[in-house]
Amino acid sequence: MEVKTSYKIDSYKKINTIFALLILFIFFYSYLSPLINIGLRSSCEGLPEAYCKSRGLTRAFSQILRFNFKEAIFLNTYSIKIFLFFLVQLLFRITINAVIKLSNFNLVRNFDVVFSFAYFIFSFYNLILI
Repeated sequence: MEVKTSYKIDSYKKINTIFALLILFIFFYSYLSPLINIGLRSSCEGLPEAYCKSRGLTRAFSQILRFNFKEAIFLNTYSIKIFLFFLVQLLFRITINAVIKLSNFNLVRNFDVVFSFAYFIFSFYNLILI
């Protein structure tokens, strides 16, 4: 049974590592996006904000990474809350990989699922609701 649980922990750590790398890529892309502007247009251009609440998120993330919070809020009013979701998830993934053990695997996994789901709803409810 311990071997089976050890396999689950290893798989869980791999998934956490993949999520952490994905979030780091999002931050890296957002930071560099002004420099690599290739002229792509958003599908939100010209639509009212009520139909396109995610407009300007990449540009806002870029401004947040440069500590220009006023510009980020101007580009998208929900940007700081959404950015904090990704930042907290990144830190959470790193912490979980560091502290998880055989004895507390189920507790950590269950807490992770509940916390991440609740925090996702809190962070993204403005974008989800019409």
